Amino acid sequence: MRKELIWAAAASALLAGCQDASRQHLEESVDMALMEPAPPAGAASAPGSAATPVVAPSIAYAYRFGLELPADAVPTVMGRHEQACIAAGPSVCQVIGASSSRMGRDSVEARLEMRAAPAYVGRFRAALDGEARGAGGRVSQQAVESEDLTRQLVDTEARMRAMETLRDRLQQLLATRSGTLEQLLQVERELARVQGELDATRSALAVMRTRVQTSRLDVTYSAAGRLAPDSAARPVVDALNSASYAFMTSLGMLILVIASVLPVLLVGAPLIWLLWRWRRRVRARKAAEAARKKKAEGDPSA
Repeated sequence: MRKELIWAAAASALLAGCQDASRQHLEESVDMALMEPAPPAGAASAPGSAATPVVAPSIAYAYRFGLELPADAVPTVMGRHEQACIAAGPSVCQVIGASSSRMGRDSVEARLEMRAAPAYVGRFRAALDGEARGAGGRVSQQAVESEDLTRQLVDTEARMRAMETLRDRLQQLLATRSGTLEQLLQVERELARVQGELDATRSALAVMRTRVQTSRLDVTYSAAGRLAPDSAARPVVDALNSASYAFMTSLGMLILVIASVLPVLLVGAPLIWLLWRWRRRVRARKAAEAARKKKAEGDPSA
């Protein structure tokens, strides 16, 4: 059991560096092949020599299109493309994202992101220019981007096979149960770690294969700008709109001021009126007393 655990630990350590080692060996072999002289034409290969397997390139494509359309046609064309993708089914085309924004009557921006099979992409590209012209617009931008995933796929597949071999070996060690409890727990922890890395590697491999088997479509829709106003009366209409906006803004501010001052007036006005009446009575009383005193001083017989 101890020898088997040592072998499993060594295999796990070697697995972490197998990808870098394979890449380095591949680069060195390519450099040496370039340095060697080419064999003469028509030379027969030596009997028993192994032929190098040829790997088909795995390339992921991304297509970008830009459409300039009338403002009213942007939602229609975008909706038509989205519905066509949904109707084709998830195995042929999938809508990844869609967004649109509108400011005023003439400023419209929209974007549709899809992932589709090569046949669907070919039909979409062939019909795009006709759809844009039929809606009164044009295709303003076309771009194709590619990424070679061949080496990543080969390395990931080799790493996954090595991890599957290690997992099977660890499962055999766990099935024998010939060691101590501590050794069995160590094997279980190592098996759980290897299984987690294997699942992550499978997910990454599935994502790369999906990128190769389907292509990304990114379509941007924008409204074509106008060089002239709608009519000669447009400046007058804009001025009236601005004047009405300014009038309504001033009226709104006045309403806010009245609403703020009105509670103060409702409470303060009665108090001010009562204070004014009280002071008026006090002044009248003082004036009457002063008049009596003056009259008493002027008539001593009284």
